Amino acid sequence: MVSVLVVGAGPAGLACAIALRCRGLAEDLTVLDPSGRWLAAWHDRFARQDIPHLRSPAVHHPHPDPFALLGSGGTEGLVATGGTTLPTTARFASFVDDSIEAAELRGAVRPAAARSLALDAAGRATVIDDRGRPYQPDRVLLATNHRLSQVPEGLRAAHAAGQVKLTDEVDVRRTVPGTHIVVVGGGLSAAHLVLGAARRGARVTMLVRRRLMVRRYDVHPNWLGPKKLRPFQAEPDPTRRRAKIDHARGGGSIPHRIRRQLEECQATGMVSLRQRVQVVATDSASGRVRLHLDDGHQLAADEVWAATGGHLDVSADPLCHPLLSAHPTTVAAGLPDLAPDLSWPGTNVHLVGFSTALRLGPTAGNLIGHRRAALRITAAMCGEDPELADRIATGAAACPAVNMRHQRTTTTAR
Repeated sequence: MVSVLVVGAGPAGLACAIALRCRGLAEDLTVLDPSGRWLAAWHDRFARQDIPHLRSPAVHHPHPDPFALLGSGGTEGLVATGGTTLPTTARFASFVDDSIEAAELRGAVRPAAARSLALDAAGRATVIDDRGRPYQPDRVLLATNHRLSQVPEGLRAAHAAGQVKLTDEVDVRRTVPGTHIVVVGGGLSAAHLVLGAARRGARVTMLVRRRLMVRRYDVHPNWLGPKKLRPFQAEPDPTRRRAKIDHARGGGSIPHRIRRQLEECQATGMVSLRQRVQVVATDSASGRVRLHLDDGHQLAADEVWAATGGHLDVSADPLCHPLLSAHPTTVAAGLPDLAPDLSWPGTNVHLVGFSTALRLGPTAGNLIGHRRAALRITAAMCGEDPELADRIATGAAACPAVNMRHQRTTTTAR
């Protein structure tokens, strides 16, 4: 029996857990997450930002069968837009719950945080949680998505003084009608905050440092297939691969439907969009925050929300630092050069999430990237070539162990 410890109960960790169970692996599975629940932070963020549906198509989710969501629950909660189908937040949450139940993962998450990681001479990891409990599994899967928030220089003093909230600190459901809120950022999170506050009666100014970028997805769909991935993966230089990732992602963007919603709010006067402008300084004025812009204008706000993203750097991750020290590998602008099975070279520790981007490409941090990472790791544990793991069956053949378990349960019930 192979024992597996998954650190993080978000969509990346869940994708790994379901894929392992689908192949009949990891009956001895432990998941560490402070919440004690699957996707707690994900569901909380969608609720706080008032996000009605996902940006990713309905074929992107934590289950190894791409068509599992579309094949369950009928058409309710599916939104047709731009030639594809998007699941509503509620439909996605329901599908995730069903997948957790089917894979018998309901009680797999332990309410604890991984505090430290140490390696022995053979590269095997011991993880210590926040209660001092040690874990020495056969495999460790780090799915924490450890990111450092990016605060624009002009807002740092105000943020340190508690006058600016970052995305994860904002709850649009608590918006006070009639207030003036300034949202800094030009990506989808910023747009959701703007729309959510405007719907609740606030007057909102959106500040974007460049022109608002409008595109259907955050990464072009060509990156999902061999046209882009084959030359990317054939590039031997990690630094060049990193540059390709940055170019492909290109910063924050919003889909066309969100742009139309912003335009509707602009027409009513509830939203003002200021493009190609940055905050250079802030001060206080009559209990409000005054923002000084680089075009010479000033704005007084009751609240300032910074939806300016974050960046991942494994050298700053306390769980990855021991890996880098004991088994150095190339790190290109924060991303490690991993083995084909997404393990840190020389160890039994695998990474999942955007930290795998030098192997999986610019979609590594998306739902489709989590699935691909899970399939690679699972294939490697089965003795298969992880680089061929995407070539899987769909339907019942994509998850044989879970479907066999369902068949046994159904037969017994009859």
